[in-house]
This record gives sequence, structure tokens and C-alpha cells, in this order.
Amino acid sequence: MIKPFLGTLSVAQALTAGATDSEDVMQIPAEDYGSITDVWLAIETVVAAGGAGTLQFDLVVATLANLTTNISVVRINLAAVTDLRVASIGRNITAINLGKVLKDMLDTDLSDNTFIGLIYTLGGTATLTVNAVLSNSEPPTEDHRMKTVSGVGIPTNP
Repeated sequence: MIKPFLGTLSVAQALTAGATDSEDVMQIPAEDYGSITDVWLAIETVVAAGGAGTLQFDLVVATLANLTTNISVVRINLAAVTDLRVASIGRNITAINLGKVLKDMLDTDLSDNTFIGLIYTLGGTATLTVNAVLSNSEPPTEDHRMKTVSGVGIPTNP
């Protein structure tokens, strides 16, 4: 589905070996790209990776909604399904602010690259299910990372 700029790219999208486009693609209207400041790409694991192989996540701008003629904005390569980002659910594969680089790329040739989407490429027998979103706000921090650890012990009564 083609959506107006910013929103979900994949919702619990199951991936298998080979190249797969995100369920949704954003269309970037010329009047909107000039006001871009923060654009966060967040991809999270919904079902842990299985099988064996490599995983690649490529955010692209393209001339067509089917993402065939494209330019890579950012590419994340994982060498194995054992990478902690995909080995357990609820982990961020990436959470990165692309606002400045995306605006620079669109400034170069907006007329030819008005669509943005993800291309997932899994090698070998790898499988994975993901959520992905483009948002103007930073995604929340993972719960297991929200801990404060103090080097000071608890005092005891003498």
C-alpha cells in the first residue's frame, strides 16, 4: 500500500529467504520533504530469527512504488541469525534518525525519487518477522535497557 509520508512500513511482516519489499511504501510529496527535520527508522523483531543465513535491511528512495529503481539511504547487514538484535523478540534491529541524510538525498533529485520503503534480503534459510516504521519521534527505549545501576551498596547497621 502507498501511504503518505511517515508511518508503518511493516506490521508483523514474516520474511523468508530472498528479497522482499516492505508491506507499505511512503510517497514523499514535494511540498513535504522540505520541512523534514527528524525521521526515525525503527525496525524491531516480532518473531525471532530462525534457520541460518545473513539478514539485510535496506531503506531506499525509488522512482517507482515497487522500489525497483532505487538509491540506498541506509543499509543494515547482520552476519547471522544469532545476532542479539534478531535472536529474541522485542529487540530493536535499528532505531536511527535519518532526517538530515534523507533531506539531502531528496534535495539532489526529488523529482525522480518520490517513494521510500524497505527491502529485506535474507540469505540461506533465514526467517524473521519484523515491525518497521518511519516516524518523526524517537522510538521508546527497550524496557530491559531502562535500569539504573549504582556502584554504591546498601548501608548496613553496625
